[in-house]
Amino acid sequence: MARFYPEVYDLQPWYHDFTRLGLQTRFPMRRKDQLRLLLTPIRRLLGHGYVEKGERFSVRQFLRPAIPPHPVNQQRKEAYIVPYVQRCLQEMASHPAMRCLDLFCADGYYTSLIAQLCPGAVMTGVDLDGDEIRRAKTAARLLGVKQSQFVQADVWDFTRNAQAYELVLCTGGLYHLTDPQGFTRLLRMTGSRYLVVQSVVTMETDDPDYFVSPAPGWKHGSRFTHVGLGRWLEASGWHILESAVNELSGNQRMCDRGSSYYRCIAV
Repeated sequence: MARFYPEVYDLQPWYHDFTRLGLQTRFPMRRKDQLRLLLTPIRRLLGHGYVEKGERFSVRQFLRPAIPPHPVNQQRKEAYIVPYVQRCLQEMASHPAMRCLDLFCADGYYTSLIAQLCPGAVMTGVDLDGDEIRRAKTAARLLGVKQSQFVQADVWDFTRNAQAYELVLCTGGLYHLTDPQGFTRLLRMTGSRYLVVQSVVTMETDDPDYFVSPAPGWKHGSRFTHVGLGRWLEASGWHILESAVNELSGNQRMCDRGSSYYRCIAV
């Protein structure tokens, strides 16, 4: 049963649905809340020049409310991310106090999920967005996640100076970077054991050498292919244990529709 908290309601919009963790983060939308969410990306654009995916709310959605794509995409992603994480935790069961790093953590969903799967794990979540960090801290507190910290920082800066972690999650962030290949090399310096990666990839081509930056229609980020990402990981010193690719049916454009997954071990 997902519990309702007024402070969670006030922190909308939430990128992830926390229902499986026992926290309600999806709510019937009132008109005044729709107006507030419509104004949020406008303020973002004026202040930062870009809008985070979870905060995009269009005029069309305001006039004709519909189910957002994020819950649909979350189900598709969890079909691989959660089993990959579970297998990593099972294989490290002899180290209950393992250190886990969640990069691009957003609202801390996977940080809280790992904490429930492995209560002894020491969790660190990193995201550049201060609003997301506030959501992550709130969710962790309400869910009783004790051994966790959330850091508002650029993932490049944090990872360059980070300690070693037994499990590193890099889910949902690589395609926001202009040099994702360089970041995979940095991940190898931080991850001492396991790495779980998820990223949007293009479905317009399977060419492993395909790479464009900025991403189509964006002013930042990049697009690449599932095979290309796998080559970067192997070249960075990761051995691929499992991989998969599926479609994010909530996304319309083919360059945004692919979702790539890798479970790796350091070599």
